[in-house]
Amino acid sequence: MRNCKGLSILLCFLLVFFAMPFPAVAEEAEAMPVSEASEWSFSAFGSNTSVEKNPDPMINSDGSVKIVANGGKIASNEQGISFYYREVPSDANFEIKAKAEVLNFKGDDKQVSFGLMLMDQIGQHRNSEKHNSNYIAVGALDTIIKAFYMQESLTKTDMLSQTPSQGDIFELSIKKSGDNYVLTCNGTTETFTLPGLFSDTIYVGIYAARNAEIKFSDLNFTLDTKDIVDLSVDLSGMKTSYLVDEPLNLKGLKVTAHYSDGTSEELTEEDYIVTGFDSSTPGTNTICINVGEISKTIDLEILPLTCTKLTVKYLPAKTDYYLGDSFNPEGLKVIAEYNDGYKVTELTEDKYTLYIAGKAAEDYVFSKAGTQKVEVISRENPSVKTGFEVNISDASIESLEIFRKPEKTAYFIGDEPDLTGLVVYARYSDGSKVRLDKSEYEVNGFDSSAPGEKEITVYHKGKTVAFSVVVKEKEVMGIEVTKYPKTTYYIGETFNAEGLEVSKVYDNGDREPLTDFSVDASAFDGSTPGVYDVIISADGFDPITLKVTVREKTEYEWKAIRFGQSTSDSKNYVNFLDNGAVEIVALEGGGKIATDHDGITFYYTEIDAKDNFVLSADIKVKEYAKNPHDGQESFGIMARDAIGTPGDSSIFASNIAAIGGFSGGTKSPNGTKLFIRTGVSSPDGAGSKGIRRIMIKDEKPGPDNTYPAAEYRLTLAKTNSGFVGKLNDGEEVIFYEPDILNVQDSKIYVGFFAARLATIEVSNIELYVSSSETDAPRYIPPEAPVTPSLQILSLDKTSNVNYSLVVKPNVNGSITVKQGAEILVRDVTVNAGEKYSVDAVLEKNSENPFTVIFIPDDTQNLSSYEKIIKNFSVTMRTYNEGGNIYVSPNGTPYGDGTKDNPLDLDTAIAFVKEGQKIILMNGVYKRDSALVISRYNDGTAENRKYLVAEPGSRPVIDFDKKGQGVTLSGNYWYIEGIDFARSAPNYPGFIIGGNYNIVENCRFYENGDTGLQISRTDSSENIAEWPSYNKIINCESFDNRDPSENNADGFAAKLTCGVGNMFIGCVSHHNIDDGWDLYTKAGTGAIGPVIIDSCIAYENGTLTDGTVGKGDKNGFKLGGEGVPVQHIIKNSIAFNNGAVGFTSNSNPSVIAINNIAYNNAKGNLVFTSYSGIETHFVVDGFVSYNTEGAPRDSATGVPASDDNYLFDGTKSVNKSGEELTEKEFIEKLLELISKIKSIK
Repeated sequence: MRNCKGLSILLCFLLVFFAMPFPAVAEEAEAMPVSEASEWSFSAFGSNTSVEKNPDPMINSDGSVKIVANGGKIASNEQGISFYYREVPSDANFEIKAKAEVLNFKGDDKQVSFGLMLMDQIGQHRNSEKHNSNYIAVGALDTIIKAFYMQESLTKTDMLSQTPSQGDIFELSIKKSGDNYVLTCNGTTETFTLPGLFSDTIYVGIYAARNAEIKFSDLNFTLDTKDIVDLSVDLSGMKTSYLVDEPLNLKGLKVTAHYSDGTSEELTEEDYIVTGFDSSTPGTNTICINVGEISKTIDLEILPLTCTKLTVKYLPAKTDYYLGDSFNPEGLKVIAEYNDGYKVTELTEDKYTLYIAGKAAEDYVFSKAGTQKVEVISRENPSVKTGFEVNISDASIESLEIFRKPEKTAYFIGDEPDLTGLVVYARYSDGSKVRLDKSEYEVNGFDSSAPGEKEITVYHKGKTVAFSVVVKEKEVMGIEVTKYPKTTYYIGETFNAEGLEVSKVYDNGDREPLTDFSVDASAFDGSTPGVYDVIISADGFDPITLKVTVREKTEYEWKAIRFGQSTSDSKNYVNFLDNGAVEIVALEGGGKIATDHDGITFYYTEIDAKDNFVLSADIKVKEYAKNPHDGQESFGIMARDAIGTPGDSSIFASNIAAIGGFSGGTKSPNGTKLFIRTGVSSPDGAGSKGIRRIMIKDEKPGPDNTYPAAEYRLTLAKTNSGFVGKLNDGEEVIFYEPDILNVQDSKIYVGFFAARLATIEVSNIELYVSSSETDAPRYIPPEAPVTPSLQILSLDKTSNVNYSLVVKPNVNGSITVKQGAEILVRDVTVNAGEKYSVDAVLEKNSENPFTVIFIPDDTQNLSSYEKIIKNFSVTMRTYNEGGNIYVSPNGTPYGDGTKDNPLDLDTAIAFVKEGQKIILMNGVYKRDSALVISRYNDGTAENRKYLVAEPGSRPVIDFDKKGQGVTLSGNYWYIEGIDFARSAPNYPGFIIGGNYNIVENCRFYENGDTGLQISRTDSSENIAEWPSYNKIINCESFDNRDPSENNADGFAAKLTCGVGNMFIGCVSHHNIDDGWDLYTKAGTGAIGPVIIDSCIAYENGTLTDGTVGKGDKNGFKLGGEGVPVQHIIKNSIAFNNGAVGFTSNSNPSVIAINNIAYNNAKGNLVFTSYSGIETHFVVDGFVSYNTEGAPRDSATGVPASDDNYLFDGTKSVNKSGEELTEKEFIEKLLELISKIKSIK
C-alpha cells in the first residue's frame, strides 16, 4: 500500500500545486449519423415510438453504435423498437456478435429491452402503429437477460438472473444454421429448432426499446457462403452411452462437410449445431448434427441409474423407546449413491422401506427390551441396504400426569373439542418422566351435545388420567348495532337510519341480525350542535342507544408548506392551476420520506385529532422517481401528527399515515402503497419504529397509468379502528392503529404531499370529517397467529473440535438436541427471540450430524403446534495445520491448501484456524455470489485469522456486478493487500459487522454501493451488539457508484456501528457520493464515535470517467439528523470535492484537530446543526485555503483562534487577522503530507 498510497499523496500534491487534472479516461470515439451507403440500415417503428423518443443511432468512428430508445416496447403480441439491421435471405446461415454496454436501463419496467434480434418483418421507419412479427432475440427482457422468440406466441427462457445496470457489458451472439438457432450471453447458451420462423428475408441486427441507452461494440456479422451438400459422421472415438442426467460429451466426434465443388473439410464444434440431446430418461436418445439445411442423426443410449449404496445421514429424532412405544421415523434422512458415486442424493420416503425384526416398521410396536436394528432397504435395488439401532428400555409405565390442562375448559352446545395447551407426561418405573407427543395418546369423553360437567380421559399404554370441562347452552345477552348509519350531521340535516343493522348477541359471540326493531330519533335536534341519543328497541330486549353528533359545518382552510430535510424553496412548492387543480412539486433531491423523518411539499388542512376523516382525490402523476428509484421519493395523501416550521430544512419527524407512490428502499418495489410511521414522540424522531407498508398496486405510477389517462383516485380515511387506504373502488386495506396521530399535539394535518422527485396534480378533492365519539366503535382484530420457526445460527463449517450449537426460536417452547444418537440436552425451555447454546465436541475431519427437536408452547397463538425437527451437519476440517493455507483463482474445495494444490477462497475461509494465514495468490477471483465470513467464524485477540495477499502480488476479488460483496461478521480478522471490486448494484463492496477486525492496504472500487462500510450485518437493535473496535488502515476507495448515483461513498461507518472504529491513513476519491459518511438516524439512535486520522478525501461526487453524481459530494460527512456523536477527525485533508470538504452534516459534537481543506466547491468547513440544537464543536489547527472562490467557512459556536485559518469568502485569516499566504499554506500542507506518509 505504501507505493499506492504514495501515488495518491503525490497526486494530491500535484493537484493542489500544479492544477493538474486527474487523468481522464479515453474519450468516446467521434460519432456520426447512420450512413446511407452502409450495409446497415435503421428503422424505429411500432407502438410508443417517435422521433423524440427513438432518435437515429450514432455510429462512432471505432465502429461502435449507440442506440437511445425512450419509447417502444417488447410485449407479448407487439414490438416497438429502435432497430439497426441488415438484410439476408431466409435460407442464409450466419452469426452475429456484439458487446452491449449498458449506459442506461430502466430496471423496473418489464417492457424495456435491448440485444440482438433476427426479425421476419420490420415496420416502416417512423410509423408508430402496432407491429407484430416473428423474431428471435437474446438480451434484456422482463428486467433480466433472456433468450426469447415470437412464433404464434412469445416464448421466453431465462439465461442470467442479473438485472442490467449502468456499466454492465454483455457479450451476445446469435448463430443460425438452417432452422437451428444458438443464442449466447456471457457464455450461457440456449438452442432452439424453429422451422418456419422466417419467410423470405431476415432482418438481422441490434436493437433497444422503451427506456434503454446501449452502446454496441465489436459488432460482427459473418455469413457462411460455403455450399455444403452432405455431412459424414465418425462416431468411433465418441462416447455414445450415458447415465441419466449425464451431460453430452462430443470429444472424439468427427464431422466432415462435403462441398459442391468436390472438396471436404473436417469441422470443429464451432461449425455445427447439436440438437435433441436429452439424458433425463433411460432409453434411446437421438441427436442431430446440423450444418445449414444438412443434418445427420446419432443414436445414444441413456442408461438408468442404479442405487449402489445407502447411508443414514440423520437418525430419527427419536431413537430411545419404552416397551409399548410405536416406532417413529420422523427426522430420518437417507442418502443414496448411484453407480458407485456418479450421483449422490437425499432420498424421499418412497424410495426406501424400513423393517424391524423382519416386519414393516410402520406402526411397529416395541415389545422386547434391548437394542433393535432398523433396516433401510432401497426400493430401486432391494439388494442395497443399510441400518441403524434404536434402544428400548425395560422400564414399565406407572402413571400419566397432566402437567398442564387445556386453555379452554368451558364449552357451548355443539362446540368442537380444543385441547390446545394440554401437556401430558408418562412416568416410568426407572423414575424418568417423558413428555408425550399428541400422536401418542388418545382422548375420550368429550360430548358437547348436552350441558353439564364432562370428564375427559387421556389414554396411553393402558394408563389413564382425567380432567373436567363444562358444557352449557348459549344465552342471549342483548342486542347491539352491528352496522352503523351516518352518525355525524351538520346543522340543518335530519337523522337518517339508512344502513343501520341491529343484531341479537349471544354469550358465545354469535350474532343474529334482527328484522324487527324500532328507532326513536325524537331526541335528535338538527338545529343545535350536540350529541343526541337515538333509542333502538326490540321486543324482549332492553333498549340500546345509538349516539349521533350534530355540529356546525366547518370550512376547512387549506394551506401550503414545505419543511424537513433536503427541502428548499427552489425544489419544493405548490402551484394553483387555472383548471382548479393543485400542482404539488418536489424536484429531484427536494425532500425525502425516510425511515424516521420527512422532507415534503405539503398542501394540507388541520382537523381535531379526536375526529375521523375521509379524504379522496384524483391524482395525475406528471413525474415520479428517477430510474432506478432511490427509495425516498413519494407522493399522495398524508395525515400527520405534526408539521415543521415553514421553510425550515431541519430534520423533522412525526408519525404519519399515507397512501400513494412509495417504495421505502432501493430494493423494494415502487408502487401504490398504504404506509404508516409509528413510535415518534418528538420532532427529532426519538422512539421511531420505522415505516410499515402494504402494497395496493405493484405498478410504478406515472403519466400513462394515472388520472386522466387511467382512473387513479386515492382515498385515505381514519376510523376508530385505524387508517384505511383505497385505490379507486378497490379493496380497502387497513392498519389497526387509530391513535398514532395524537402524540405531539392535538391536531391532525391531512392533505397532499410530494417528496424527493414527484410532481402531481390533485383535483376533485373530497373531505368528510366525522366525530370519533359517535362513529362505529373500534374493532380490534384477532391477533394474527405466529408461524413458529427455529434458526440455527452457529457455523456449519469449522476448524475447531470444541463447538457451540446456537439456536434461536421465534416463539416459546422446549428443545432437545442430539449429536448422532447421543442426547446433549432434553426438553430444555427456550424463549422467543433468545439464543440458546449447547456445547459439543466434534469428530475431527469429519461431518458431524446434529438433530434439534423444537416443541412450541401451545399456549401461544400459533399457526401450527407441531414439533419442528431440524437436521444440521457441521463439518470439522483443518488444512495444513502449523502452516499457511494457499488459495488461487483456480483453487478448488478438493485442494489441500498447499501452494501446489491450493484451495478455493470460500473453503479456506470456512476452515482457517486461529492464528493461521490464508494466502491469496495473484490473479482475479471472479465471483457471482457474496464472500461471507460468518458470525462465530472468529479469531482471538492473541491469534487472529488472516486473509492476506501473497507477497509481491495484488489479487482482485471481483464480484462481477453479480455478487453482494464481502460480509465480514466474524471477529479478530486481519485482511491485507487485496482489491475488492464491482459488487452488485446497491450492495457495498465490503461491509464489516464484526468486532476487532483490521483491514489494511486494501482497495475498494467500482462497487454497486459504498466501497467499505461498517454497519451491523444482522437485525440487532442494541448498540452494544453493533460492530466495534475495527481499524481500517492505509486503504483506498474510489469509483464506487450506486444505481441512483446518490448513495455510494468511499468509506462509511454509519447507521448501526458501535464504538472504537477507526480509519487511519486512508484515501477516498472519485466516489459518486461522499468520501466518508458517518450518518446517524435519529430513530435508530446514535452510533459510536469514529476516529478518522491522517486520511485524504478528494474529487468525490465525480467518477474518474467524469460522471457527476446526484448525491451530496462531500469529502468528510461527519454525522446526520442532528444527533450528537463525538466523532474525531484529525491530521486529514479534503480538496476538490463537489460539495463541502469537512461537514458536520448537523452533528453538533464533532472534534476536528489539525486538518487542511482546499478548494472544495461548496465550502471547506461547515460545522452547523439545526435550530434549537446546542453545538459543542471543537476546531483546532484548521487550515482552509481557496484559490477558486467558495462560500465562507462556518463553525457555529467555535471561538476564533490564532491556530485556525478560516476562509472568509476572499481570504484565509486567523483570530488576529493574519492572512495565510500561499507559501505558508504550502508549508503547512507539506508538513501534514509528511506526517500522513509516515504512517505504516
